Amino acid sequence: MDSGKPSPRTRSATSTRGAEDASSPRSRQDRAAATREEIVRTARAAFVESGYDGVSLRHIARSVGVDPRLVSHYFASKAELFAAALELTTETAPMVPPVTDDAAAVLLTGSRGATTLDGYYMTIRSTSNPEAVAIIRDVVRRHGELPLADRLPGDQRPGRAALLIAVNMGVLLMRDILGAEALTSSDTEELIPYLDAALAALAGSDGSETSPA
Repeated sequence: MDSGKPSPRTRSATSTRGAEDASSPRSRQDRAAATREEIVRTARAAFVESGYDGVSLRHIARSVGVDPRLVSHYFASKAELFAAALELTTETAPMVPPVTDDAAAVLLTGSRGATTLDGYYMTIRSTSNPEAVAIIRDVVRRHGELPLADRLPGDQRPGRAALLIAVNMGVLLMRDILGAEALTSSDTEELIPYLDAALAALAGSDGSETSPA
């Protein structure tokens, strides 16, 4: 009579296939990718909280629950891990806000997601370390200055792109991080035309084509 339960031979074959799947190159690659991703996500949170000098590879390993040697396997140095964590912030919340028709209003009155300012906090809390500053400068250049300059019309595009980034970062610093009263009061909306004029002057157009990809 059929009990509905798999036979020992069936169970053995299933177990064998499961073991083979778990040890397949694809499975190992997936696990390695997942581990690396968890290390980077954990590092991002740690660098946001403590800055470059306040984090060690051992600290990250302990937080992830792995041997420090495994972290070193994926990242040869703390600088390399910091770069990967900073790169991650540009995927979900670009360090350089788009320069569009409503950019001034968004900067001065818009709400931010929980992790929108992670790149800024990593920057602010890491500027005492020259190695970290060099990494930040490179990430801002590749993810901000270069793509933005490509979309600007006219002359002096690299310099104007850098100035646009400086204005954007300055507003976010003053409003969202420092909480400057003049930029957080009920009268803040009255400042939108002034910021809009500054952004438009640097963009050299109506701004509709200058949003970084």
